[in-house]
Amino acid sequence: MSRELMFENDRTICWKTTISPNNPLKMHRHDRARCIVGLAGGTLKKTMEDGAVSDLVFETGRAYWLEADPPNELHADVNEGDADIVVMVTELKDDADRDGTRDAAAACGCGEAG
Repeated sequence: MSRELMFENDRTICWKTTISPNNPLKMHRHDRARCIVGLAGGTLKKTMEDGAVSDLVFETGRAYWLEADPPNELHADVNEGDADIVVMVTELKDDADRDGTRDAAAACGCGEAG
């Protein structure tokens, strides 16, 4: 997975994220609500800590809204397709980002497993 910072201001931070095939992302959570736009769509297999599995489908050219993950709830993802999934992610900053408690540009922890 790679993330490229595209834009940031006091209210949002925007990343272009590429998720390559068959490189599982480690357990992580998303602290911020976000809008995701599929640039090169595909399906991510999402596995929760308790073993529950679901698909996250991103269609090319379509926008999606995802709320912040609940506290203490982790998941892992894998692109089981044959091509990269590329999305534009715009996260809404909260008070912890604005007051310096959390580094808004820090990785979400979803880097490749290993």
